[in-house]
Amino acid sequence: MNNEKRDNRNKAGKLGKIIVNVFMESKNGSKMEGIKINLYRINGVSPQLEISKLTDKNGVVIFDNLSPGNYRVIEIIDKEIYEKPIYKSWNEVNISNYLKETVIDIINRKKRS
Repeated sequence: MNNEKRDNRNKAGKLGKIIVNVFMESKNGSKMEGIKINLYRINGVSPQLEISKLTDKNGVVIFDNLSPGNYRVIEIIDKEIYEKPIYKSWNEVNISNYLKETVIDIINRKKRS
């Protein structure tokens, strides 16, 4: 195979990215630093954990260099303090030739005492 064909195949198979933003109370609310976000690859019945990351000072986690496939993003947060997180634009993504990058916003609310 010549180099030109190999380069074209590599470009066609460009890897994907999922950007996760974590907010408090609303999409315009304060950003939450240090929140654990798990990325799972969905392969049939049992999702497999790919990687865990903590949100940065801007409340952001970036999962990049993702090969094509189905993924699920799950926020790990103290359920005694916070309600169940709200995922804007759903928390499951199919990285493919048609969708290489997506953004998931997660909104958190404190439980009422």
